[in-house]
Amino acid sequence: MSKKTILILLIISLAFNFAFLGTFLYHRVYFRPGLQGPIHGRPKLPIHCREDFREFRKEMGEKHREYFKARRQFILSLIEEDLNEEQILERLNNAIDKQTIMEKEIGLSFIKLRKEMTAKEARMFFRQDLKTKENLLESGRGRKK
Repeated sequence: MSKKTILILLIISLAFNFAFLGTFLYHRVYFRPGLQGPIHGRPKLPIHCREDFREFRKEMGEKHREYFKARRQFILSLIEEDLNEEQILERLNNAIDKQTIMEKEIGLSFIKLRKEMTAKEARMFFRQDLKTKENLLESGRGRKK
């Protein structure tokens, strides 16, 4: 090979290496606003509330799966060739009911959790939760406005 070809291959190789290194550094080292630490800014619960929260997450997992199944059934009914509007509306209402139950349980568990916290702990936890969700929306990872 000529020197010119080797030089071109070297430059291309260096460009790919710099791109790979830059991507790695951006995703692993560079912290984006609002996303600190390995769990992306998730608010820390006070130690005395963590056990209750673990139980809550187990209970909510089942409710979330029920909601997801109902939502999936609704989406699958939209895909079917025969459009049965009555069945679609029934599945939509079922999904909405499951989501409402899930959201109500989340709200009630937050109230229960708040009763166990001091005012300062609650302010730190819930304010950080709001900031995290707002940052996700602004960064485009969540739903867009």
